[in-house]
Amino acid sequence: MATRNGLFWAFLGLLCLPATAQALELASHRAAYRLSLAEGGDGAVTSVRGGLVMEWKKACDGWTSSQRLAFQAGQAEGPPFSYDVRFSSWESDTDDRLHFSMRSFDNGKPAEEFRGEASLPESGGDGRAEFTVPAGKSVALPAGTLFPTRHIKTLIAAAERGESFVSVPVFDGSGLDALSNVSAVIGRNWPGEAGRPAAWTMILAYHKLTDRSEEPEFQLSFRLRADGVTDDITLDYGQFVLHGTLDELEQLPAPACE
Repeated sequence: MATRNGLFWAFLGLLCLPATAQALELASHRAAYRLSLAEGGDGAVTSVRGGLVMEWKKACDGWTSSQRLAFQAGQAEGPPFSYDVRFSSWESDTDDRLHFSMRSFDNGKPAEEFRGEASLPESGGDGRAEFTVPAGKSVALPAGTLFPTRHIKTLIAAAERGESFVSVPVFDGSGLDALSNVSAVIGRNWPGEAGRPAAWTMILAYHKLTDRSEEPEFQLSFRLRADGVTDDITLDYGQFVLHGTLDELEQLPAPACE
């Protein structure tokens, strides 16, 4: 199945955003979503049943994340198919190191696997991602590249300032094509009320850095609350569109660090 796995790094972090622009403190939690087929796409996929689970947890030296998206889909022509992708990562508190691992399965059979680590120099120059699977592969990271957590902080800070557009290169570790220019449109704002935090709509479009086309490779949208909870998710793969509804939310304890 040809899909853009990069949504899992850019999107997974969006589950845990700060409540204030000053602190930019992330909240550890696990969120589970029910997936269904949304309107859109070319009509080849007729039904979808599945789920998305994301965990974002504070570690003593950074953040760990894990997520799994799995679904079964029916087609207008041809047999049903299933897709399962699992991603995990660790990102340093200093925003300059990322360890990552991704495996995907098509119809229960292994399809892709990527593992490795990436680093960005403190000086702000070019960085590099080195893969152990597939061995010997690497990706150059141009100056200004952000890893997922730093990207998240950049987006939430922009939303708090009332900005409506952010465009930066992001590397999320989801594969050899995991370096993208991510353009975020920050839309409607729901002011916080008693018992309800503020929220924003966001649309993220992924383009290859060398691609001048206005059509993104992948696009997702969601509603983001200031307490870090994301809902009303739409994942647009072009051939079909998925909708994610938040079913369960669990707060996770902070680590006991010396």
